[in-house]
Amino acid sequence: MAMVKATIFFEKRFWVGTFERTDKEGYAVARHIFGAEPSDPEIHEFVLNHYVELKFGDAKEISIQIQRMNPKRVQREVRREMEQMKETSKPSTLAQDYMREEIEKKKKEKKSISCAEKQARKDEQFSLKQEKRKEKHRGH
Repeated sequence: MAMVKATIFFEKRFWVGTFERTDKEGYAVARHIFGAEPSDPEIHEFVLNHYVELKFGDAKEISIQIQRMNPKRVQREVRREMEQMKETSKPSTLAQDYMREEIEKKKKEKKSISCAEKQARKDEQFSLKQEKRKEKHRGH
């Protein structure tokens, strides 16, 4: 059983949605930039048609306890959480921490890749330079 929580908030110039997924694999977050403020039907359409296109990060192990709750209590808690989110209008700190870790991981990967490419380009230029030198001395 998977649980998905969507949070839409205004960040700098754009409306951004964070989608938090909790299932048996663990906890993962995806981020989508909407641009203009999305209406409820647009969000519903996005979730129905484009949810599979979201790029969730690696699943992070968390311990969750699923327990049955009274439906009225669940409704009250959802209402409280919605009011709290109206005040803060930011995603949960767990999602923020997760996205920060993912960004750092991608930075490190990109840095190592670009460093390797730079070294390969240097090696190639060095070998071309050596070949030119040999060509110059060949006829004498």
